[in-house]
Amino acid sequence: MSVFGRIKRSAPGVLLLALILAGALFALPLFVPESAIRAALEQSLNAATGAHPRIEGRAHFSLLPRPAIGLESIRFDGAEAPDFSAGSLRATIRLLPLVFGRVEIDSLIFERPKLLIEIGDDGARLIGLPLQAGGSPVESRPDIKIVDGSAEVRSAGGRSETLSALEWSLVWHDSGIAARGSFQLRGVPAHASLLIADLVGLARGERSSFRFKLDSEPLRFGFEGGLAFRKGLQAEGALTVESNSLRAALAWSGIEPPTKGGFGPFLLKSQAMLTPAGLVLSALAIELDGNRAEGSLTLAQADRPLVQGTLASDSVDFSRYASGFLLKGPDGRWNKDPLDIAALTGFDLDLRLSAGRILFNKTEIERAAIAAAVRAGRFTLSVGDGQIFGGMLRASAAIGPAPAGAEIKLEASLKGFDAERGFRELADIRRLEGAGTLALTLSGNGASVNAIARDLQGRADLAIDNGAFIGVNVEQVLRRLERRPLDGMADLRGGRTHFDRFTAKLQVNEGSVSVQNAEMQNALVRVTLTGLASIPGRDLDLHGTASLVRQTADGNAGGPTFELPFLLHGSWDEPMLAPDLSALTRRSHLSPWLKGVDPTARVAARSAP
Repeated sequence: MSVFGRIKRSAPGVLLLALILAGALFALPLFVPESAIRAALEQSLNAATGAHPRIEGRAHFSLLPRPAIGLESIRFDGAEAPDFSAGSLRATIRLLPLVFGRVEIDSLIFERPKLLIEIGDDGARLIGLPLQAGGSPVESRPDIKIVDGSAEVRSAGGRSETLSALEWSLVWHDSGIAARGSFQLRGVPAHASLLIADLVGLARGERSSFRFKLDSEPLRFGFEGGLAFRKGLQAEGALTVESNSLRAALAWSGIEPPTKGGFGPFLLKSQAMLTPAGLVLSALAIELDGNRAEGSLTLAQADRPLVQGTLASDSVDFSRYASGFLLKGPDGRWNKDPLDIAALTGFDLDLRLSAGRILFNKTEIERAAIAAAVRAGRFTLSVGDGQIFGGMLRASAAIGPAPAGAEIKLEASLKGFDAERGFRELADIRRLEGAGTLALTLSGNGASVNAIARDLQGRADLAIDNGAFIGVNVEQVLRRLERRPLDGMADLRGGRTHFDRFTAKLQVNEGSVSVQNAEMQNALVRVTLTGLASIPGRDLDLHGTASLVRQTADGNAGGPTFELPFLLHGSWDEPMLAPDLSALTRRSHLSPWLKGVDPTARVAARSAP
């Protein structure tokens, strides 16, 4: 007989056997009493949660796609109504024990549940019940699945977060539990996994191995170490935090960055120790916006978050954080945009940084020790010793809230610095060269940089040695005018005046700088200046006297041989120098011809750019 023939003859028997088995399976629910079903469910729920359930609705038995029991109403003894509710519960049943009349639950599937998770001093509680295995053997604990659920997570500090679109599975391993799933937090999808090696020991206050990973678009977080509940949550282990945009991650967490720029790519790796008092990060390596530093940090929570720490770095670039604090606007004048320092009220800071090189826009500080602090919304920055513009800097700056908007204070001592670099980068003044020493004290209030500039108070003492004033050769001009006074009509710009020493004492009042006792001299020339300079207007209104000095036989400077009063006025960037032609014409035989002429205005016009 052919193979086809044998199959044809045996087919009716196989079909009959299949029908008998199918009929037996469909008949199984008729032979399993509802009391046995309820008892199996209660035992499984007790094993999974450690609490005694109360089944209030009718249990529905179904065979396909696999044996399962459906419930529409279930409660736990001791659990309050807001702590737990579910649209339905579906319990899958192991098939082989069912054939022998036993009901063994394989998994519990909660559909559309609403959970409450509390993290307190004595542990974590799920649906108001201890998250523990209850001492049941592993084989009797069913896996738990949550479908389309939501959870409210409450911390001991009273903070609450809501997780939605919760898809979660929990699997028991000996005395531990593993969980994996997805959810949405503040509208952002996230995936997470959790492993607790000894859940029973954790409930008794013992330490358990613990691993947690979170992966979302704004933030990736990982921790592996130990966990315990001893007078609060405690943990220690390896911590990794990574983000493509720390600004987005902070916004997701409800934290506003203190500046409008920067806070981009971020990576943190550290050994972490969490206690009820706060979080300590040691052996810390942190990268932000391409900057890398190492050290330690402590984060504590009191009235508001407190960050303390010490960091060291080879090179740090703070230029990205300058936006929002721009000194000059698009028109080149002082910025009139409102200052926003509200973010400083959200946290406290005590941070110390040592760096081989610090860059802020075009300003570079080398081998600097910096201390930054935020207290009650007031930010203070101190530089102990730093090399800047070739000199040594000690300074402190502060910005904080004030009735008018913001208050700033600045104290600085700068010795041996390159005057050309320093004044160019700090005040956009490009007229002085030499080795300078500066002592500065300023304070002001206002709602913008422009308003603060109009309110500035303080003083400054400046001395520059072996330098030059760029834009005019005073000695050349004086000698030319001494021979031909009417050449004062000519353009005086061009060249430079070298000097042995330049000193100035400045007094600042409401943005106006009073120049007191300013003097520039070398062996042949002496120049003195007095008058006013406006910080808000960035202009000058100075008058002075330039003198040729007689040399004595011993090489010392004697009395003046020729003196020229002059005016220095105009903008800081392009000041105009105008001699007092009244004095010049008195030395000339042409003075009768020039009566009625305003020589100062004429020279100023010819000297204008």
